[in-house]
Amino acid sequence: MPRVSDAYLAERREHILTAAAACFAREGFHRTSMRNVIDEAGLSPGAVYRYFRSKDDIIVAIATDAIGTVQSVVRESIARGRPFPELVGELPATIEAMDRVDSRTRLAVQAWGEALRDTALGDAMRTGVDGVLDQLRERVVLGQEHGEIPARVDATAAARVLLGVVQGYILQRAWDPDLSADDYGRAARTLVAGPLGEGAG
Repeated sequence: MPRVSDAYLAERREHILTAAAACFAREGFHRTSMRNVIDEAGLSPGAVYRYFRSKDDIIVAIATDAIGTVQSVVRESIARGRPFPELVGELPATIEAMDRVDSRTRLAVQAWGEALRDTALGDAMRTGVDGVLDQLRERVVLGQEHGEIPARVDATAAARVLLGVVQGYILQRAWDPDLSADDYGRAARTLVAGPLGEGAG
């Protein structure tokens, strides 16, 4: 039997998550069953269970995908050496583009609530968030080494504040789908360019 390509596996996983997001948006997490997701995806049960063992696994994936997107953007910024304010300013537009596909970031807010009662979900989400915090902290430290960010800035604390800016956008967009990613991004970029853009001096 020929080996299935990684691209095919990623596409199939994304298809299942999109179907699940549609179900969750209509019925909510608790009223949606795996059978609903399977029917929405138009796949066999075995095809779906190959990727996700349970509905909770799907919720974890939806909750961490938005954070994973942030992590990818930060990683790319580190690789390309882009100015730190630009990185922060573009994150809302990145999240908005993802949300336009299937409202997954709005569902992530619901998953945050679920994580408060579900230990396994909470642990998985903390792992994802810790990855983003590590990337943000690495970017702040890199900026300090290059004189872009003042050495007096606590890199770990700054990473948490910057993550809060991103999470704040996700939460506010869940309340107000018309929230402008461009306006939010410009404001975030301006704010960051002040205290974190003064250089080593």
